[in-house]
Amino acid sequence: MEYFLSKLNDREFESLAGDIISKHLNLNVEKFKAGKDGGVDGRFWIGKKEGIIQCKHFSKTGYQGLISKLKKEEVNKVKKLNPKRYLFLTSVPLSRINKKEIFSLFFPFIKYETDIWGEDDINSFLSNKENQAIVEKNYKLWITSTHILEILINNAIKGRSESTIREMEAHNEKYVVTENHLKGFEILKENNVIIITGDPGIGKTTLANNLALYYVANEFEFCDIEESISEAEDLLREREKKKIIFYCDDFLGSNMYDAISNKRDSHIVKFINRIKRDNSKKFILTSRTNILTKAISLSHQFQNNNITEDELLITIKNLSELDKAKILYNHIYHSNLDNIYIDQIYKEKRYKKIIKHRNYNPRIIEFITDNRRIYEVKPEQYWDYITDKLENPEEIWSCFFQNQVDDSVRVLSFLTVFNGSTIPEDELRRSYTNFKNNFRINLVDHTDISFNAVRKLAIKSLLNRSKTWNNNYIYSLFNPSIGDFIINSYLEDVDLVISILKSLGTNSSINFLNSLKLNKRISSETIQQFQLELFNYFYEAKIVNEEWDYLILLSYLDFLNPKIADKIDLFLKSITKQKESTGNSLYELLTILVEFFEVIEIKDCSFLSGFVKNIALNKEDIEKLLEFLNIFNIEDDPIISIIEEGVSTYLIDALRDDVSSISLESYISQSYDEDGDVDYEIDSSVIESELESLLDSIISDFEDESINCIDIVYSDILANFDIQKIEEDFFSSLGDQYDDDDDDDIGRASSYSNKDNDIEAIFERS
Repeated sequence: MEYFLSKLNDREFESLAGDIISKHLNLNVEKFKAGKDGGVDGRFWIGKKEGIIQCKHFSKTGYQGLISKLKKEEVNKVKKLNPKRYLFLTSVPLSRINKKEIFSLFFPFIKYETDIWGEDDINSFLSNKENQAIVEKNYKLWITSTHILEILINNAIKGRSESTIREMEAHNEKYVVTENHLKGFEILKENNVIIITGDPGIGKTTLANNLALYYVANEFEFCDIEESISEAEDLLREREKKKIIFYCDDFLGSNMYDAISNKRDSHIVKFINRIKRDNSKKFILTSRTNILTKAISLSHQFQNNNITEDELLITIKNLSELDKAKILYNHIYHSNLDNIYIDQIYKEKRYKKIIKHRNYNPRIIEFITDNRRIYEVKPEQYWDYITDKLENPEEIWSCFFQNQVDDSVRVLSFLTVFNGSTIPEDELRRSYTNFKNNFRINLVDHTDISFNAVRKLAIKSLLNRSKTWNNNYIYSLFNPSIGDFIINSYLEDVDLVISILKSLGTNSSINFLNSLKLNKRISSETIQQFQLELFNYFYEAKIVNEEWDYLILLSYLDFLNPKIADKIDLFLKSITKQKESTGNSLYELLTILVEFFEVIEIKDCSFLSGFVKNIALNKEDIEKLLEFLNIFNIEDDPIISIIEEGVSTYLIDALRDDVSSISLESYISQSYDEDGDVDYEIDSSVIESELESLLDSIISDFEDESINCIDIVYSDILANFDIQKIEEDFFSSLGDQYDDDDDDDIGRASSYSNKDNDIEAIFERS
C-alpha cells in the first residue's frame, strides 16, 4: 500500500508526523501552530527532558534541496535547543547513505539512525494495520492512497462513473476539510440524502465529490447519474440489497426543462423519498441556488414534498475566514507558481486582502493560482491581475476566452454549452464539421483546424474529455463558469446562436433552449425566431430520417407560435400517418396533439405505439394519454392494449416503490416451536390485503377518472410480488440492517488543529 505524501501541504505533513511519533513512542506529542518553528514542529517529554520533532516536506526539491537546507539553517537551531532526543521526518525518499549523512549532521541529538524517517519509513509505518487510525484521521492522505483508489475504481458502477471517480480523486490534493464538509457529512449520515446548493464557484461540486468519495471508499458502489433519474431507478431495483451512493452534479442545471416541463420532477421526489427510507443507499445532489429556487417555484411536486427542508439542504454561503485561509494556502502550495509570483501574495500580508475580499470564491482562487493562465503576466503585474479578478469575477474567463484561444476552439465550447454542457465525441465532431463547412471560422496563419487538432487545444483549458462505459468519449465543460460566461456574453448574438443550433441539430440543444426560456434568459420573440429558423433548416431532413423527437421538442418550445402554426400542422399530419414511429417525447407529443385536436384527424393510433413502448410511463404520461384518448374519442384501437401494458408496468413499479411504507407491526403473531423458541409471522392474506389497498390508493391518485377506461387486472399486478419476501424484508427492517458505528474520524478530522485560528501563522514562512 502506498501513501502519496506529495498530496499533503507542509502543514498537513507536520500534523501527520506528530501523529506518527505519538503512536510510535506511545507518548503525548505537543503540536504547535503553523509558522516559524525555530526548529520545533512537535515536542514530547522524556521525564523532565525535552524531545523534539522536526519535519521537512521537500517533495518538490528532493534530497539535494533538503540537505542544503539542513546544513545552512537547521543544525545551528538544534544545537541551541539542545534536546534530549531529536527525531527527524521528511517526505523525501532516503537511501542508507542519505540517512548516515543526516545522522552525522545532528549527532548526538539524533540517537539512532532509526530516528530518521524518510518517505519509505513513513509509508511502511502507515501500511501497518495497527496504525490505520492515523491514516483515517488524515483525510487527504487516506483518500489518495493506492488502496483506496483501487476501491474507488472497483466500486464505480456504470457509464462514466469510473471516469468521474478518477476526476474526483485527481483534484484531492487541494481539498480542505471545512465546516461545510462536517455539516454535510452529518446530514448525509442522518438522512441518506443531501442537496448542496450555493452560488457558482462556492465549492458545491468539490464538497459533493469528497462526501461521495468517503462512502465509495467505505464499500458503497458509485453511480454517476448522467441523463435522468430513470437510470438510477433501474439500478436501484437491480441492486436492491447493495450499498450504493448516487451522485447527481447540477441535478437541475441545463436540464431543468426535463425535470419540470417533462413532468420528471415527480421521479426525483419519489427517488429522494425512497433513498431516505433505505440506509443502504445515499444520494448526493448539487444545484445552483437561483436554479433550485426557480425550479421550486415551477414545480408543485417540489413544493408539496418540501425537498428543500432543512434536514436535507446545505446552502454554502460564507466560508469562515480560517477555511478561506486554508483553501488559499493549499492552492498556493500545490500551484507550481514560481516563488517570485508567490512573493507578491505574501508581500505586506496581501493574502489577508484576498481572504477578506467580498468576492472571495474557491473558483477564483483556483483561477488566480493556476500557473498556466498567467504565462503572459509579469511578476510585478501579478498582484494587479489578482485584484482585477477579485473585483470583476464575471470577467474571469473573458480575457482567456476572447484573447488566448482562436475561433475554432471557441466553436467547440459554444457547441458544448448549447448542447446542455455535455456532448458525445461523435456528435461534437459532426457538429464542428457542420459549423466549419457552413459558417465562418477565422483562420490564424496556417493553423490546423481539424477536429483532432482543435479538441487537443480545448481539452483541459475549456473542455474535459472522459471515457464512457462503452469506450466512447464525452465532452463537458472544464468549469461550469465557462457556460455562465458564454451565455452571459453571447446569448444576444442571435445569428451566432442560430449557427450553433443549426450545426448541432440535437434534441439536447432544444432542451437547453427550453431551459433558457424557463429561466427567462431568452425572450419569447427570440424563441419564436429560433423555431422558425430551425424548422426551415431541418424539417425535411428530420422527416426523412424519422427524427421525431427533435421536431416534437422544437414544436413544444412554443406550439402557439403563429409563425410556425402551419409547419406544426404539417408535421402532426405527417407523424400521425405513420404506421409506427419511435421516440421518447411522448408527453410533449400528446400535449401538442391535444392542443391541435380541432385541426387534426386521427383514424389510427398506431403511430403512438413506438413511443408508448419505448419509455417507462410515469403518472403524468398516463394522465396525458388518458386525456388524449378521451378528446379524440379513442375506444377500440390496438393502442389501448399497449397502453394497458404500460400502465400495469407503472403500477407494479409504483407499488414496489411504496411497499416498504406498509406497516405490518400490528399484524405480527407469535407462536412457540417444540424447543420453546418464539416464532413470529404475519398472515399472508393480510399482506395481500395491504397490497390491494396500496394499489387502490395509487390508482385513486390519478386526476382523470378516465383511468377507469383502462382494464387493470389486480391479480396480474399482485402476482409480481413475493409475499414471503415482503414479510422477511419487514422483519429485517425492524433490526439494524447496517452498523452505523463506523469510525467517523475520516469525515471529521480537519487537517489543522482546532486551536489553529491564526491566519498569519498559516502563511508564516519558516
